[in-house]
Amino acid sequence: MLIVLLSLVLVGVSSKSLPPEIQKCRKSDPKLGDCLAKSVPDAAGRLKQGNKDLGIFPLEPLVIEKIEFGDSSGGAVGVRQVYENLKLFGATNFTISDSEADFGDENCYWRFKGHTDFVRMEADYKMTGKLLLFPINGKGKCNNTVYEYEGVYNIKCEKYTKKDQKHIRVTDFTLNLKPKRVVFGFENLVDGNEQLSNEVLKTINENSEQVYADVAPAFNEAIGKYEKEVFNRVFSRVPEDELFLP
Repeated sequence: MLIVLLSLVLVGVSSKSLPPEIQKCRKSDPKLGDCLAKSVPDAAGRLKQGNKDLGIFPLEPLVIEKIEFGDSSGGAVGVRQVYENLKLFGATNFTISDSEADFGDENCYWRFKGHTDFVRMEADYKMTGKLLLFPINGKGKCNNTVYEYEGVYNIKCEKYTKKDQKHIRVTDFTLNLKPKRVVFGFENLVDGNEQLSNEVLKTINENSEQVYADVAPAFNEAIGKYEKEVFNRVFSRVPEDELFLP
């Protein structure tokens, strides 16, 4: 979901051309968090097909080049996972609650909870290590779906001046994503052995809650690091005054 938020931040580059139905939030609003909780999901829905005039790529599906995380060095559970050519479906249909935000000079943060009914991921994957005591050495296509995705996000930032304009820099980005149900679809989990791959996949899905819990810390850390880097790359180019109303 946060990658969708990033795509909407990019709207700020061309803010003068924003469609009138897209609500921008006022930085000085004491209820800025409430404004963001309403405006961001609404904008995601309106812009999910993209907007050529604004230079926004389609958000549905959302395409990510590569994400990798995990460690296959040992232990009962240890897998190194690499996903390339990701396509995320359903990520634009989300709600935000318990939103608190302050982008003033003394404080700079946004904390909120997010909910998504489902997110489906298609990708090319590589996975090595051990999962549920099964040795894994797979590669191929995957099609994974998470349902009732709940997330807690905590973004901290600071201000700095660049070419006489004030910019925002994210200093800390943490998140905790938890689904109620996960359905994994990996082909070729045991490279070259279709029967064993199917048996391993069946066992993984029968224990999907445990499997997700085992990899969740590494996954959350990888997503948080990725989001922080991309946000800062954008914020270094887009002044604060173009992101918010005064």
